[in-house]
Amino acid sequence: MASTFMGLNISYSGLVASNAALNTTANNIANVETVGYSRQIINQTAADAMRAFASYGCIGAGVDTLGAERVRDVYYDEKYWNNNSKLGEFDKKSYYCAVIENYLRDERGTNEVKGFSTIFSEMHTALDSLSNHADEADYALQFIGKAGNLCEYFNILYNNFQKMQTDVNDEIAIKVDEINSVAQQIALLNKQINMVEANGTTVANDLRDKRDLLVDQLSAVVDVQCEERTIASRDGSEANIKEYTVMIAGGQTLVSGNDYRQLDCVPRASWQKANQNDVDGLYDVRWKDTGMDLGIGAQNVRGELKGLFEMRDGNNDEAFHGTIQSVDGINRTVTIKTTADYLTDISKCTLPLTGGQITLSGERYYYDSFTMEVDEETGAAYYTFKIAEETSKNPTMVPSSYAGKSAHIGEQVDYQGIPYYLEQMNEWVRDYAYHFNEIYGVENATDLNGNTHEGAIFFTGDNSVTGGQFLLNGSSVYDKSFDSSKNTGYYMLTAGNFNVEKSIQNDATTMATHTGVVDGVAKYDILDNLKDLSTNKDRMVFRGCSAQSFLICLMGDSGLNANSANSFQEIYANIEESIANSRFSVSGVDSDEEAANMIKFQNAYNLASKMISVLNSCYDRLITQTGV
Repeated sequence: MASTFMGLNISYSGLVASNAALNTTANNIANVETVGYSRQIINQTAADAMRAFASYGCIGAGVDTLGAERVRDVYYDEKYWNNNSKLGEFDKKSYYCAVIENYLRDERGTNEVKGFSTIFSEMHTALDSLSNHADEADYALQFIGKAGNLCEYFNILYNNFQKMQTDVNDEIAIKVDEINSVAQQIALLNKQINMVEANGTTVANDLRDKRDLLVDQLSAVVDVQCEERTIASRDGSEANIKEYTVMIAGGQTLVSGNDYRQLDCVPRASWQKANQNDVDGLYDVRWKDTGMDLGIGAQNVRGELKGLFEMRDGNNDEAFHGTIQSVDGINRTVTIKTTADYLTDISKCTLPLTGGQITLSGERYYYDSFTMEVDEETGAAYYTFKIAEETSKNPTMVPSSYAGKSAHIGEQVDYQGIPYYLEQMNEWVRDYAYHFNEIYGVENATDLNGNTHEGAIFFTGDNSVTGGQFLLNGSSVYDKSFDSSKNTGYYMLTAGNFNVEKSIQNDATTMATHTGVVDGVAKYDILDNLKDLSTNKDRMVFRGCSAQSFLICLMGDSGLNANSANSFQEIYANIEESIANSRFSVSGVDSDEEAANMIKFQNAYNLASKMISVLNSCYDRLITQTGV
């Protein structure tokens, strides 16, 4: 039989439930602008009915308030994280592509910026003036100055790109620190959540919101996958403890329960370079516990870290690779055969001159120098690397069994990043300097003083080690052999050290202008041929265009890359907005909805209070006026 005061207990349970709902509504309203907060609701259910031992069987016992729980849909979380990683990648690419376009600008008018086309045109205008006044040193001096401006343009552009590579490298370190910090915080939250939820009745809503917000932040940096599973107790039954796992970069574990792993940025030494144009100290991102590479370059990796990596190391899929032909243990050399077009042309090669890191059959070794020979019959190039003797670099010599195995230097990064643009600059500078010097140092080349300069050069490169300039006389960009230890040849020339030969800078009268005198009149054929060099593709071809089209080619590359990055950035930003709206519709706090809930739960509270008041009157009549 039901208690006489059962109605009072039922009304009280309704009062408690509506009060809890009002408090939860107040909490939602207070956090309407809180980033990462998930809307909470009161989870309630009808209390177990009581048996009445009467014809109607059971009597309702009120309502049980089970607790507050957040409203969250994992489906939208996963879609958001997946899209956010792609958005982060193209955000970074879009930003740095804009920087590259700014470096390559050539504008005239109010906001004039002198770029390649303007400077190159000014040099040829000065060359025209010189050809009309070839016997006057002042005009020669003017042309030499304009040629120096062209060299300075490439020097500055080269240094700007290298500085940008340093900036990107520093940002990679910042992002790695961010990953480490987030991993530590998530592991701590995992521990706190399990402590709060250990009794099986309480849900750590706010702590879970903080954890999901951290995963949101992490997903912009690198691709993320998360899963949560209940840990079984020793007897095999389910416990209230859960293990939350966070995986990044294609499924590598970052956080597992209370444990987390850390990443480390390991700077490359000068002898560990993978590219001739790389700055010192580029970071390899590795796991601290295993020393293994994170593998940012993998196809399934996304996020800001991927965008930064491709911008820093993007070589248009043109890294050194080949097959090991032979190993000479006595002379410590390894010969590698390659047939790639960009490796059989030394002017397009990007191997470090002062030694670097080479991977042979999956093992890392270090070399001091290399030579290159092209087989004119087959067209294949054979690179012979001198393996460093220091045991700190190479504890063991390369086994002879490696013959026939693969070899590579650096990674094939299929993106036109900073190394690609630096290589394009070097290629143009080497080609132009060679063809200019070939015309300039022709047989019987004569200067204003009547002295001959056969075999002389006009353009060369500054040697930062000796303080002098590289000896390019007698060399060619078409050389079928090269030795990096000799410091000669056009491979030594880069956009960063491009310069006019010192003796010509010091004395303009030593500049060769013609090949002799015809009928008592000087014929300035050298100057005419130099003018023809800029537009005549028979004299010089750069990517199928003439010499003066350098900027058009690079602006085309940068424009395509920028348009692609901007388009994808816009697409993923729109998708993110759509997903965020869908996620907000589930877990976000809507002011109008909460206002309606406030009125609804207020009415419920008032009704429960009224019910208690009515029952109080009934009990008063029953107890005080019936004599019970």
